[in-house]
Amino acid sequence: MLKSRDELDEANNEPTPAPSASASRPIFARGRRAIGIVSVFFLGQGALQGLQILIGLFLVRKLSVEAYAQFGLAYGFQIAMGSLMDFGFTSTIIPLVGEHRDNRQLVGRYVRAAKYLRDRTFGILAPFTAIAFLVIMHRHHWSWGVQVILVLSVLLTLYSSGRVSYFSAPLFLFGRLREFYIPQTMTALGRLIEYVVCDLAGVLNAWTAAALFALTVTMNGIFLKKKASQHMEWPKVDDPSTNREVLRYILPATPAIILSAFQAQISLFLISIFGQTTNIAEVAALGKIGQLFAVLMTFNVVVVEPYIARLSRARLLSTYLGFIAVTAILSIPAVLFAFAAPAPFLWLLGGNYKGLGSSVGWVVFAACINHLAGLMWIMNRSRKWLFWSGTILEVVLLLTVQILFIAFVGVHTTQQAVLFTFASSFCYVVAHGYVGIYGFLRGPRAIQSTDPCASEER
Repeated sequence: MLKSRDELDEANNEPTPAPSASASRPIFARGRRAIGIVSVFFLGQGALQGLQILIGLFLVRKLSVEAYAQFGLAYGFQIAMGSLMDFGFTSTIIPLVGEHRDNRQLVGRYVRAAKYLRDRTFGILAPFTAIAFLVIMHRHHWSWGVQVILVLSVLLTLYSSGRVSYFSAPLFLFGRLREFYIPQTMTALGRLIEYVVCDLAGVLNAWTAAALFALTVTMNGIFLKKKASQHMEWPKVDDPSTNREVLRYILPATPAIILSAFQAQISLFLISIFGQTTNIAEVAALGKIGQLFAVLMTFNVVVVEPYIARLSRARLLSTYLGFIAVTAILSIPAVLFAFAAPAPFLWLLGGNYKGLGSSVGWVVFAACINHLAGLMWIMNRSRKWLFWSGTILEVVLLLTVQILFIAFVGVHTTQQAVLFTFASSFCYVVAHGYVGIYGFLRGPRAIQSTDPCASEER
């Protein structure tokens, strides 16, 4: 019987040779590439996020309380309806492509399917969005001119944000982060300059701020489409089988996606119904503090999701738990600092909001919990762990907690709105934690693929 290499080495009392330089070279190459991607992410996202924070704080300080309430409500409506109209379609591209990113035709089919479904959803929901937004604004007796311009800005932003989402996916698949960040950073810088000019000219208000934001998102969609076209082959026609595959993949998460579309801004919507214009501005301003953590959530989408989607089963559990542990550990000092020293956060918001010190700690605490839940959700979906049981648990738990909170506490003040968000955040951690455990035990869902060469695991 032939002896193994190890047995021969032991018999000859010879040490096993060290790996050759040529064998270790791919490892070093992958390490350098990973470091390069992470470095570009923090530089690019840092610049983009920094500009967005500056823009947000500039508007908080320069707009009147009423004007910022108008802009904040429009911005919150865009976020909520954007998530609803996307329906999770664009989030399917990376998990379904998986390790087959070099198949340019496959990438193009999934991107086109996401575009097809996103555009159809926009066409259906856009009229209802306009009516609902007008009804909310009319309650506060704002002028019709402001209402109409804000509605048009919201609709343009919603359509253009879809283009930004599905044309970003090919860049994430190939780690082309420079091509993703440079155009958006330049347009963000231009928007900041435009806001400054409008302020100096005395024409900065809610509708000019919203209109310039909509135009910026539109330009981002145009630039990213041009960059993404280099990494995929665009199909000449829509492929019904690919559209159905995307729908089958996202279907179990649909109820939770619909509910979560409103959850990010539900406290703002509730306070707009039960509170006053001042409360709307305060809740929207506190939301800017939560944006400080947005860079971490973006890191999960840009870097963590493609990495987890390609990861082998042997390394998955340790990596999954490692990401969760690091996130939890890093959140602790941030929360403690926010409770102990809210003054720096209030200084960022300006003098109109200096009385919100008691709310800052809870805002940061809720943001950290939501970030942890978001990390778990992104890792789960990257492994095709979308199950009806997880969706049912999330919806039932969230509605139960929120109904009880509204019934026994209420959402009439800014502090109550903040605590409402804080209480809701725990529901996501429980639901996504359950899905993670169930996913490790059961494995990925079998999705019928349009690519005959792709395996079930991809």
